[in-house]
Amino acid sequence: MHLKQTLLFALISISMWAQGPAADPQKVVATIAGKDITAADVQKMTAMFSPQDLQQFQQNPQFILSQYFLFVHLAEEGEKRNLLEKSPYKEQYEGLKLQLLRNARLNDENNTFPVSAEMIDAYYKQHSSQYEQAKIKVIYIPFAGQVVPKGTDPASLKAAAEQAVQAGQSKRPEAEARTLATDIVKQLRGGADFAKLAEKYSEDAASKAAGGDFGFIKAVSDYPAELKTAVFALKPGEISDPIHQPTAFYIVRLEEKGLQPMEELRENIVLALRNEHMNLWMKEMNASYQAVIKDQDFFKAPAPAVPTGFPGVVPPPKAAPPKP
Repeated sequence: MHLKQTLLFALISISMWAQGPAADPQKVVATIAGKDITAADVQKMTAMFSPQDLQQFQQNPQFILSQYFLFVHLAEEGEKRNLLEKSPYKEQYEGLKLQLLRNARLNDENNTFPVSAEMIDAYYKQHSSQYEQAKIKVIYIPFAGQVVPKGTDPASLKAAAEQAVQAGQSKRPEAEARTLATDIVKQLRGGADFAKLAEKYSEDAASKAAGGDFGFIKAVSDYPAELKTAVFALKPGEISDPIHQPTAFYIVRLEEKGLQPMEELRENIVLALRNEHMNLWMKEMNASYQAVIKDQDFFKAPAPAVPTGFPGVVPPPKAAPPKP
């Protein structure tokens, strides 16, 4: 939570700074190569920056100012020399312009596709299984287990590392943890107070302090599939069997189950609907632009040279020289 708050604060700070202080736009704030740089010049520059660029600018304004205005100077010099009218720069520029216009057209199609309230409501109902959420209480019983990553992607490796840390902190054998978890489930199903048993046995500090309250788990959360399956199979008030994980057993009581509120999902649904539209639109466009070869012999001849900088076309690799 602390890390999330820190990152959020940093992003808000950058956003507020990017809006610009209420300084005189004509105020000279720096000089480069004998030229005065005003507050307006800096604001014009940063308006084109990404959040990462802005962060670098805040950390080292002198370096970024120097590099940016050198960049602008060299571009202006190239324009004075009419370099865009000469090869290979002319061809490269035309390729870049085509790429920019193509991307602009795609973005325009996506951003201007109208999404009505009726479409959002229909999508929400059709995909309701994705939006299930369950409020639960948890008792966490760790044991000294061996962690094996479920994949090689960063998320799997990170999860395995976190589980390994947890496993290293527990000295309890798995068999002992299973016996304890089974006994706790028996007590709970017999009417024992969940909060008291969580306080006594759970080793998750946050939920333990809250009487076992874990908050909501969502169908699309990054929790293990077997954990979510067990949770969503419960009815309100029911206690799960001990849910086995690589380094712990989880005992869950379902408090309530339902769907995430529509308002929480509206933005994501709009993005999903526009993504569906773009997939269909691109499929239709690709079908309309399928080349029909009229002269097979022509294409058997050596391919013409590819213009330098033409987007999306990569010349074939040269054949390796024969080995002696």
